[in-house]
Amino acid sequence: MHAGCYIELPREIMLKRAVINVRSNDNACFAWSVVAALHPAERNTNRELSYPHYTVLNLQDITFPMTLNQIKKFEHLNDISINVYGIKEKEILPIWLTSRKMEKHANLLYVQDPRDDNAEHFAYIKDLSRLVSSQINKKKCKKYFCDRCLHYFSSSERLQSHTTDCEKMNDCAIRLPSEDDKWLEEPHE
Repeated sequence: MHAGCYIELPREIMLKRAVINVRSNDNACFAWSVVAALHPAERNTNRELSYPHYTVLNLQDITFPMTLNQIKKFEHLNDISINVYGIKEKEILPIWLTSRKMEKHANLLYVQDPRDDNAEHFAYIKDLSRLVSSQINKKKCKKYFCDRCLHYFSSSERLQSHTTDCEKMNDCAIRLPSEDDKWLEEPHE
């Protein structure tokens, strides 16, 4: 997988106002998304000119369009942690999780163009809770999400205590049963 071209986000994601989609034409959408995370803009958050140029990042031996297998190297070069989430059947799911969360951290959304399988794109998730809370339940109360396993909590304190354990134990994303397999059937005698 590699990403680079600008792609408009799906309408249901745009309406949540949880993702910043920097409009660029240089195949460096990954770098622009990280810069948007590190240098938040007050206005015009979708414009390149609202941010310092992505050359503020160390991009030594990184090629664009970005691939998921280059992220670990990018994290090391820039002393930052990155999580990447994708969209599958209108749900947000983790597709790349950092091995160690750092003080400088960015959650990115990986999007594919529904009209062109070869067009892929990264955007910065500024509010993971806002982005994924509606897929958990329809209540409007604030939820605090673990960005590794997407489990949610009612308070930041509960999230903090969970995060310590989750980082130690959880090397993979939780996969829920499909719609067809979600019910356990007892054998009939």
